Amino acid sequence: MPDASLITWYVEPTKSTQTIDGELAGFIDVSTIELTTDAEYYLCGPLVFMQSVRSALIARGIPAKDIQYEVFGPDLWLADF
Repeated sequence: MPDASLITWYVEPTKSTQTIDGELAGFIDVSTIELTTDAEYYLCGPLVFMQSVRSALIARGIPAKDIQYEVFGPDLWLADF
């Protein structure tokens, strides 16, 4: 994917004094990045995180069909005995 880009947010970024491209501190804020409507967006993480980010992307004009996701966290359907 020659035109792909990756931006990673860390609550606690690396402790080194060297800045790593594409690494940001804190919680994701999609209002701070350039978005294009001809891209696909991939989310992975806890459900609450993905609901928040997906809503923010849609509010910025990204079509829901272009947002893919994978839940990281407890397997909720197994908990229902």
